[in-house]
Amino acid sequence: MRASFAGTWRSRALAGAASLLTLGLLAEAALAGGYAIREQSAEYQGSSFAGAATAGQGLSSMFWNPATVTAQTGWKSDYNGALILPSSKATGQTTAGGIAANLIGYSGSSGNIGKAAVVPASYTSYQLNDMFWLGLAVNAPFGMKTENDANALSALYGYKSEIFTLNINPMVGVKLSDMLSVGFGLQVNYMEGDLSTANLGTLTSRVKGDDWGVGFTAGLLFTPMDGTQIGIGYRSRIKHKLEGSLYLSALGTTNPASVKTTLPDMLTVSVRQRVGERFTLLGSVEWTNWSVLKTFDVESSPVNPPAENYNWKDGWLFAIGGEYALNDMLTLRAGYAYENSPVPDATRNVRVPDNDRHWLSVGLSYKASDAIRLHAGYTHIIVKDGDVNIAAAAPRPGLVASYKQHVNIIAASITVDTGKLLFGQ
Repeated sequence: MRASFAGTWRSRALAGAASLLTLGLLAEAALAGGYAIREQSAEYQGSSFAGAATAGQGLSSMFWNPATVTAQTGWKSDYNGALILPSSKATGQTTAGGIAANLIGYSGSSGNIGKAAVVPASYTSYQLNDMFWLGLAVNAPFGMKTENDANALSALYGYKSEIFTLNINPMVGVKLSDMLSVGFGLQVNYMEGDLSTANLGTLTSRVKGDDWGVGFTAGLLFTPMDGTQIGIGYRSRIKHKLEGSLYLSALGTTNPASVKTTLPDMLTVSVRQRVGERFTLLGSVEWTNWSVLKTFDVESSPVNPPAENYNWKDGWLFAIGGEYALNDMLTLRAGYAYENSPVPDATRNVRVPDNDRHWLSVGLSYKASDAIRLHAGYTHIIVKDGDVNIAAAAPRPGLVASYKQHVNIIAASITVDTGKLLFGQ
């Protein structure tokens, strides 16, 4: 028996509300390349995101390329969660003049500034007919949560740092022919920032604020022949003006403040090529326009803190991987990626001591039933040491430090053929 339109709509609305609630409860940012969070897919986690803008076994490619929604049939949903376990520690900190931190009363160790986080993502697709599809993605695409020890010398330049985003991305996919599909989407993005400094355990400054912004996504999926896919996806930049407050302990004041910032646009090009009956070769090149981040400038009255120069460069990711269908139920995958960090040596700071990194990943997908498919991925990221060298500027004595860092990520997801599970269709 076919379900009524009203009942079907209520089920979809409940599924969407559950996705938003899950993200609101769990999403926290973590140490990432720049402060982007790439962990939006357990399936592609297993290939180091090689092939991410092409249509895989789940729905999560919609994050990179909205045109991939047209590869789905009926009504499907996909729920992802990634546990990120970062490690970033600096020991033996000295002043710019070479004086050991403990000789002037500070700790020489930052502690582990990277904080564990769970990052969820959800996707839903619905096929209207043979030509049009609707989709919805809910993600936390940017974020950061780092904390230097309150008594460390580094806390003078960055004690606690937290950036949170929530992105709601409705989209439309159009299948123009068997070879070509296109997709377009709207991004509605919430951003919240909270940054502070400390001196020997005492809070000295704190700026926080939030804002809503809008952007768009677009993409195409080209299938020139059976077994070959080329996907191109674009996520636009989003401008924000975070409105909030600035606390300065030296003046004992808390005043209104604002910070203008731009989340970067991103372009992903991916290839999926079947080689033989069981093996599929995957590849991706991803560009992120981090050069939009030039300065961090807080506007407040009666005092404007000095602007911090970032002058970040564009970020690049190059990924290659493969999938092997062991049988009709189980697919194994692996991948390697090299990521060029957007953070220049000259302006690297203690909030984001990021550097170039190598991604090593393995994963699998398992068909549990006709309506349920499970995915899992694991990644170990080797990060180049993040050297920080900040010149003295009274009253702060400068800082020389080197952050030793790596990241482990465990991801899992479930793809559900919702229409088949609920209505047997």
